[in-house]
Amino acid sequence: MPNRSSIQDILADSEQAVARYSWDGTFADYLRLAAGNPGISRLSHRLVYDAIMNAGREESPTGEPIYRLFSGDVYGLEDQLERIVQYFAAAASRLEIRKRILLLLGPPAGGKSTIATLIKGAMERFTRSDVGAVYAIKGCPMQEDPLHLVPHEVRPRLMDEFGIYVEGDLCPKCRYLLRSEYEGRVGDVPVTRVVFSEQEAVGIGFYIATNPNPSDDASPYALLVGSIDSTQLGGDRGEVAGKAFRMDGELNVANRGLVEFGEIFKADRHLLTTLLGLAQEQTIKMERFGSVYVDEVVIAHSNEGDFNAFMKDESAEALKDRIIAVQIPYNLRVSDEIRIYQKMLAGGMQQKAHVAPLTLAAMSAFAVLTRLDPPDRQGVTLLDKLRMYDGQAFQRFSSDDVRDMKRRHPNEGMRGLSPRYVMNRLSAVSGDPDITCLSPLRTLDALWQGLKENLSVDSEEQVKYADFVRDSVSEYGGLAVRDIQRAYKEGFEESANDLLKDYLTNVDAFCAGRDYVERDMRDIEKQAGVADRVRSDFRHEINAHFANLKSRGVKYDYTSERRLKAAIEDRLLPDRRTLERTLTRPRFARQRAEWRRLRSAVYNRLIGNYGYCKACAEDLIEFALLVVKNGAVLKTPRNEDLEWKWELNPVVPAPEEE
Repeated sequence: MPNRSSIQDILADSEQAVARYSWDGTFADYLRLAAGNPGISRLSHRLVYDAIMNAGREESPTGEPIYRLFSGDVYGLEDQLERIVQYFAAAASRLEIRKRILLLLGPPAGGKSTIATLIKGAMERFTRSDVGAVYAIKGCPMQEDPLHLVPHEVRPRLMDEFGIYVEGDLCPKCRYLLRSEYEGRVGDVPVTRVVFSEQEAVGIGFYIATNPNPSDDASPYALLVGSIDSTQLGGDRGEVAGKAFRMDGELNVANRGLVEFGEIFKADRHLLTTLLGLAQEQTIKMERFGSVYVDEVVIAHSNEGDFNAFMKDESAEALKDRIIAVQIPYNLRVSDEIRIYQKMLAGGMQQKAHVAPLTLAAMSAFAVLTRLDPPDRQGVTLLDKLRMYDGQAFQRFSSDDVRDMKRRHPNEGMRGLSPRYVMNRLSAVSGDPDITCLSPLRTLDALWQGLKENLSVDSEEQVKYADFVRDSVSEYGGLAVRDIQRAYKEGFEESANDLLKDYLTNVDAFCAGRDYVERDMRDIEKQAGVADRVRSDFRHEINAHFANLKSRGVKYDYTSERRLKAAIEDRLLPDRRTLERTLTRPRFARQRAEWRRLRSAVYNRLIGNYGYCKACAEDLIEFALLVVKNGAVLKTPRNEDLEWKWELNPVVPAPEEE
């Protein structure tokens, strides 16, 4: 039986939540409210900016801003997110930039829609809070700002006496309402609180330029600016405008909020002209009946092909001048790419087979390699570049060198394979009933085979992609050996965390001017490739990084900083020669008991501590041994295919006979 009191509590809490967002009064009541809190009259760009900032902002140890709204959903786009937030910061101050369309430009499945969706969600939550409350003239289909009831000649007094800025004019419906029902009695006009909701078409609109138009009433133009009630076309202009125009288009819905405009450059010229007027004049033209003031953010998105075609159109100069374009490329960091796939898997993609621990890493390496431009520095391979972008230290290069590489390749990440393609291939191969474990090599082969069905990759590119497969196999080989090394040493994580603790204690003492052990720090730093001349900067950066984690209550361990992780592992783990000597099956029977003991210990730790199943644990050990012996895994492509010299589908090994 359900708990009766618990159900009553749920009902009571639900009713309180609904009542919390409710407020009704007259304009006189609202004006007193606004006089005591001028912030409630904010314009749309300020509302969006406040909603983003209300979610929280932090700083990374190196000073880069981290916006919590996007954390956990958008990866590898910190610079782009900063540009977007700075656009809203400037627009919130009512600078000219607010009269620009924010264009998110990038390849499919790169994160454009996700960014827009997160911002819309932030607005919905923010308007449900006390600090983000929004009020409107009751019954207005455009959630009209009540302050539009104040005549223009009176508005300077509002600014001078209360600091309330008013912009815009009443819509035709509210103008007709004021004149016909309230006979100009501004103070009696009803005002209510509104909560933005895309689902309920309040304050958030959405339009895709490729929408079909099955009837005149659903024409693209009507879907944007609203439909007309043909039964109300009689009377003077003011009456017709107030009664006949429904103002139910997406641009009307989005007034005081945000409209997301998908595939913007697929829209016809009439719609683009409407957007130009919206951006430049903040008005929607109503044919034969004047115009309607609107205050809203326009976030559009497009792919690069449509954008380039638009930029070649000489007749579109006016609209070009009204667009702020922010490139949203594919992620270029393997560690973030892994997080993207983990999130997609957690979001509902079901796979029957076990996914080996390094499978996502291998697939991520392949995906990122397809997005990188060839390196233009002597002695740097594409695989080196992949690792440097992911934060791995190289003694020859600093973080400034990496930033310089990125600056010289501004369009990097705008092409290549999408996360959606990678997950589609993972889904396809996981559906094979004969496969019980998805190994890294099996999924790399699936990515390669899928290129034949990928219309965006031509035959010439497939030859280049074969190199990406080989590089991904090489990257997987290094990771495989590292996992065997970790499983080889009993209690490795405990030892690694102890070493981290000692290092951080010395670093903290160094930064605070207390006594410290220089030799212990330098042993770790040399493993991380930190030169003497930059050791002080490195220590302060590390100290700030872990202080930031502590202040946020984030648990950390030796893996929390990539350079320290690599250095600590290099310090503690056995070398490759030791692995080869102890894990390779000995020739003589008298040596096999000790070999079995060591091998079984590694095998069991892989399963018990690192997420391997029996099949992929055995496969990993044998593959790592092949790597340390420099054995071949893959042959040169022939006839546009790859020839594997390794079993792609690992199976549980049969018990060994004595």
